[in-house]
Amino acid sequence: MTRLMVIALFFFGTCASAQESFDVATIRPSNQSVKFERDGETEISHGTLRMHDVTLITCIKYAYHVQRAQIVEMDGMDKQHYDITAKADASVNDDRMRQLLQGLLAERFGLKFHPGTKETSAYVVTVGPQGLKKMKPAAQDGDPWHQNSAMGMVAKDWTIQDFVTYVSDPLGAPMVDETHLPGKYDFSFDFHPYVDQAAEIHADPQAVLRMTFEGELGLKMTRRHVTIQTMVIDQVTAPTEN
Repeated sequence: MTRLMVIALFFFGTCASAQESFDVATIRPSNQSVKFERDGETEISHGTLRMHDVTLITCIKYAYHVQRAQIVEMDGMDKQHYDITAKADASVNDDRMRQLLQGLLAERFGLKFHPGTKETSAYVVTVGPQGLKKMKPAAQDGDPWHQNSAMGMVAKDWTIQDFVTYVSDPLGAPMVDETHLPGKYDFSFDFHPYVDQAAEIHADPQAVLRMTFEGELGLKMTRRHVTIQTMVIDQVTAPTEN
């Protein structure tokens, strides 16, 4: 039986309330969505974290590097959307930014949780028989970035874990990384070759995703019964004032 140890040591071994704070942070209701994004937009630049049209679930996923399937949420956590700007030292990297956001969630949203486990069906990701295709080692070690279009995606400086965490949402199931691929990658993919022009993509999006990842990226996805680590939310509140 496989365990999805996405960030077990990371969020079970640290206490969010003990993290240091951002220099300054503002949280405001969002009134504009991000095109082609179901989970808002998160950007890091020169020590500044900008999150646009994100829910509390989005923030938890980023801060603790978990998939939505791992979060045992309370009602209403995905209803309110926020714009968040938080500033830290310019030298802060992506991992440190996640830790600072943990502190912000505890301080401003009163987030409390405890660890758990559950058995479920997941997609297990491995390298296909022909090896990687349009996935190349990142040209530079920068902060993760991606851009979606109506029929594809471009990503830079993504780890495989970044990738499976992002893709698990539209698949509606957890994903387990068994590629054993280290480091960061640049890649892109296009759905067009895998969608019948006479059919709608939404007829079977899971099948289209599976075919695209194998055909474009060289990653194989199979279903398997697994035990995953979960993050059980005990308390959240509306954010305190800026």
